Amino acid sequence: MLDFLTELRNSGSGADQLPGNIYTEFFANVIEDPREHGCKSVDHDFTPGFSMLRTFDTENSNQLEPPAASDADVWIFGYGSLVWKTDFPYIDRRRGFVWGFKRRFYQHSIDHRGIPERPGRVVTLLPGDPAQDRVYGVAYRIAASQKGAVLDHLDYREKNGYERCSLEFHEYPTDGAEPIQVIIYVATQANDSYAGDVWQVPCIASQIFSSAGPSGPNREYLFNLAAAMDQLFPGAVDDHLEELVACVKRYIVEDEPQLIRHALLHEISGILEEEELAEQAHQLEKLLERCQKPGGREWLIHGALQAKNKS
Repeated sequence: MLDFLTELRNSGSGADQLPGNIYTEFFANVIEDPREHGCKSVDHDFTPGFSMLRTFDTENSNQLEPPAASDADVWIFGYGSLVWKTDFPYIDRRRGFVWGFKRRFYQHSIDHRGIPERPGRVVTLLPGDPAQDRVYGVAYRIAASQKGAVLDHLDYREKNGYERCSLEFHEYPTDGAEPIQVIIYVATQANDSYAGDVWQVPCIASQIFSSAGPSGPNREYLFNLAAAMDQLFPGAVDDHLEELVACVKRYIVEDEPQLIRHALLHEISGILEEEELAEQAHQLEKLLERCQKPGGREWLIHGALQAKNKS
């Protein structure tokens, strides 16, 4: 980087050209997605050849030697990241739904898909029509000998505003089987991370588009959930989820390249105000490193949107 800056200075390039030259040489490829939509999933690779449904047919348990089922087992129902990210042992799993609720991205995430200063959005359940509304997801059977550790783990994983409650779960496709009593984690409107009145799809989509946290980009959470619903419940309709996916994808295609470029040129210009060439090179290398880390794209996008809103 220092050699390049020195060469640029010696070439006689004007000060107004320097940010663009540096951007083109080192930062332009940041805009190019390494994978579709800029997501680097560590959970599942939802490529055309991957089928969650096929794994459901062949892998009921995620343990080589699962404990025997008993009457003391419990069932956990997942309708968000628990659908595809099961970081706990289970001895059986089933597709299905709960009646009378709507799934909504109304919960802020400050510990998984966002950070306190830039919260993401994740799902919770809102009361709906008991006769018409249903939320699809996956129920996991937890062995009695493992349920204490699993519930402790999930209590911590869902600590940002979620509480346990109990509902009836119905298998999909429906075959007349008796409903199963399941434990479910729901974020109520009383918790500190509830998103409140900010509910419009474009606003939520913008937040998802520009947020990332320790568990990865917020858009990855959205796209993984949509892909899982599409594969596990073909034909099921979730208007809220589908509208968010379409809106975030539109932001990615139409707005993301320009926002990232604008943010990078702004950062580079600020660094070039440093007097020492060596310090400029050091700061530019740090900027490049930050951009390439998980969440780097979202950090740039968030900064550009903030600047745009203030102008």
